[in-house]
Order: sequence, then structure tokens, then C-alpha cells
Amino acid sequence: MDDVGTLKKKIDELESQIIKEREDSELKLNRMKTENYQALEASQTRYQGELDIQRRNFQRQVEKLRAKLESFEV
Repeated sequence: MDDVGTLKKKIDELESQIIKEREDSELKLNRMKTENYQALEASQTRYQGELDIQRRNFQRQVEKLRAKLESFEV
């Protein structure tokens, strides 16, 4: 009878340990997802900023070329 009680106690301990490890794993996974999302968001923000700079530079070049073209037409 003592062996059965010991085994039941050990099973309960292992089940508790599994639950605890599962909760810890879920917390770690959620933290990683949050960090990855924040990194992705920051990367997209930088990319959008670079695209905006490139667009403005392109606009300036187009304006300069138009001005040159107009100076030849006059």
C-alpha cells in the first residue's frame, strides 16, 4: 500500500511539474512573439522612412530635370 501511495504522490508531483513547465514555456513563447513583433514593427518603420527619403530624392531629381527641360524650351 505504501508503494501505491508513493507512486500516486510521484505522479502528482510530475503532473504539477508538467503544468508548471507548460506555463513557463507559454510565457517564454509569448515574450518571444512580442519581441519579434516589436522588432518587425521597428524594421518596417525604418523601411518606410527610407522609402520616404528615396521618394523625396526622386522628386527633387524630377524637379531638376523639369527645370532643365523648361530652360531649353524657352
